[in-house]
Amino acid sequence: MKTISEKVLARSIKNHDDLKGKKVLVRIDVNTSLGENMTVDPGEDWRIIKSYQTIDYLLEKGACVVLISHIGREKTESLKPIYEYMSSRYTLGFLPNYDGEIFETTISNMQHGSVLMIENLRQHDGEKENNIEFLSDIINLCDIYVNDAFSVSHREHASVHGITKELPSYFGLQFCDEVSYLSKALDMNEDSNTILVLGGAKFGTKLDLLRQLLPTINYALVGGALANVFLRERGINIGQSFADSVDISDMLENEKIVLPIDAVDQHGDVIPIHQVGGEGMILDIGPETEKLFEQIIDTADTVLWNGPMGKYEDGFVAGSIAVADSVSKAAAFSVTGGGDTATVILEEDLADDFDFISTGGGAMLDFMVEGSLPAIDELLKNNA
Repeated sequence: MKTISEKVLARSIKNHDDLKGKKVLVRIDVNTSLGENMTVDPGEDWRIIKSYQTIDYLLEKGACVVLISHIGREKTESLKPIYEYMSSRYTLGFLPNYDGEIFETTISNMQHGSVLMIENLRQHDGEKENNIEFLSDIINLCDIYVNDAFSVSHREHASVHGITKELPSYFGLQFCDEVSYLSKALDMNEDSNTILVLGGAKFGTKLDLLRQLLPTINYALVGGALANVFLRERGINIGQSFADSVDISDMLENEKIVLPIDAVDQHGDVIPIHQVGGEGMILDIGPETEKLFEQIIDTADTVLWNGPMGKYEDGFVAGSIAVADSVSKAAAFSVTGGGDTATVILEEDLADDFDFISTGGGAMLDFMVEGSLPAIDELLKNNA
């Protein structure tokens, strides 16, 4: 029986015989933080760059490429800054409105090797409601659909889920890379030395992943707000540190879970973990924890990392930088994901020292826990 990785690779767009002149609708993820001047900030373009692999392949094969994506959380947000950024690489058209007549004129007249971007999908309720009606005018003008947006494929949204019933559907090259590398990282044998590094503040799926992998990994290095839960339940007074109410009783005393032994507090001071208390807040791992984590990472054959070690958005990044540096120096096969985690690696110019940086945070976690994603299952079901 084929693995999910084998099934995805078998449905790669590379396995379509003739793309010349075909109108190919490609779901990419170029959701990117914009600066104060509403342009793409340096170092924040990594998701955009990841999308080029599939676009370039389709253009080389003579296809006409229609790009759809989302940006931000508000309906008012626009992909125009992304279009302007990508226009330095491609001769790119942009349609700011969902208008059937304009779609008909524009898409029908696309020439071989041309690229068109359509405005933010999430300006339409149908996207999150998995109602493809708002996309019907585009779908009717295209020959093939490609999902190259792994990072949103844990969601049952119209542009990655419902659409696969309407067009012959394939996975993009970046999507195939995601599945291949994550599958490889999870393919542990009894002799492998695998280290899981977890941080950040999204508890649910991370705890599910920890629970699932504990029997097979060697250690789990836990930082960020996730660590606060374990510290609190182990009797450490974590003061005013953020910690969710979740049940970890089944993992609480597991010796494979390694927690911080010192911390950086809200004043930027380094304190032993048992001295937090009172009004204190744990906002990053301390230097002794950095050394401890480095020693363990250095022994690994495989490192899986998701989530920062400190409150990244408030500038507590030293712990994450230290972990990134440790993983980059280790001989281990290394896979990481999550926006903040990826940004640290890229800002420290360490990307070349990691085997793979996933575009997914939640999608990466869901894939590792479930072994697939809703959009993968739907595409394979509808295109058997």
